[in-house]
Amino acid sequence: MKLTEKDYWLAFNVCGGFGPKRFALVLKYFGNAKKAWLASRDQWQKLRLPAELLERLFNFRIKFDFISYKIRLEKYLITFITLEDNNYPINLKKTEYPPYILYIKGRLLTKDSLAISVVGTRKISNYGREVVERLVGSLVAGGLTIVSGLARGVDSLAHRTALKFGGRTLAVVGHGLAMVYPPENKPLAEQIGQKGALISQFPLDVLSLPGNFPCRNRTLAGLGLGTLVIEGTSDSGSLITAGYCQEFGRPVFAVPGPITSPLSEGPARLIKAGAKLVTSGRDIFKELNLRVPTSSFESGPQNPKLINHHQFANATEEKIWQVLVGGIKHIDEIIRETGLPSSLVASTLTSLELQGLVKNLGNAEYCL
Repeated sequence: MKLTEKDYWLAFNVCGGFGPKRFALVLKYFGNAKKAWLASRDQWQKLRLPAELLERLFNFRIKFDFISYKIRLEKYLITFITLEDNNYPINLKKTEYPPYILYIKGRLLTKDSLAISVVGTRKISNYGREVVERLVGSLVAGGLTIVSGLARGVDSLAHRTALKFGGRTLAVVGHGLAMVYPPENKPLAEQIGQKGALISQFPLDVLSLPGNFPCRNRTLAGLGLGTLVIEGTSDSGSLITAGYCQEFGRPVFAVPGPITSPLSEGPARLIKAGAKLVTSGRDIFKELNLRVPTSSFESGPQNPKLINHHQFANATEEKIWQVLVGGIKHIDEIIRETGLPSSLVASTLTSLELQGLVKNLGNAEYCL
């Protein structure tokens, strides 16, 4: 098999130790990756790189089998692109020292340049669930691609919501694409691969390690026109992603939350530092100078007047509906505010849920 310049880029990525900045230095010094790969020890020592890195390279290039590695990529239905390819994501390319290799499972489309990165806590609250579905639904309705990290909590729900509403979603992971982490997200990852793309800058067999996530978060932020933060503590990793977004000169959006919740501390901290406070998808579209969609998920049922001539079966249904217009309610609150018997409230909530008018959030909490 005749090797291409692109294959040598791949080899440096698999070798490890050659991040974007160091690899750029190598290209500048040798002229291209092939010349660098084939260069002598004396030539390499003139770069004054760490001795252990040079030893790793010299040992690696003796044993690395280009053909076997590319066959494994094909086995996993994974392609790879370099920084020089025309289909490299334009938003990411505009950042300083972007990843020079991206592994892709799925397809990247030109329209993915209209993307927003969505991040937040892994321990999402019921409030956070409602916010994610409402905002992501609105963003998808406006044609934006949703970029997130496939983690538990906000990330997973952002991907699921995008898919639910027929939108595009990209998952940026902190490990090689030969695995899925967390493992319970394997079915979700398969859906994303079919309807969007899984993206990694790490070789196939790299495990999900804490040290991988800063550069993964940088890539996640770089793919979007801005970053939306939904729930997170004051030391949340989502603040790191927001920091990269600010470094790129792009807007950070934060959703305010209850001041009694620790998960509101992260967004509050960002807002105090200048992030854009958002309560609707429209806020994001306006800040990005994009056309605000005439209809969106957010314009869904928020009060009885917005139900298209819906006729409630009885006064009890309408009474419970009116209580839920005020937001998420625990069943005990609904019973107290309506003054209705608990058994009647429970059976009516079930009926409204079957009609698609009420959602059971778990823990006996409900919303429209």
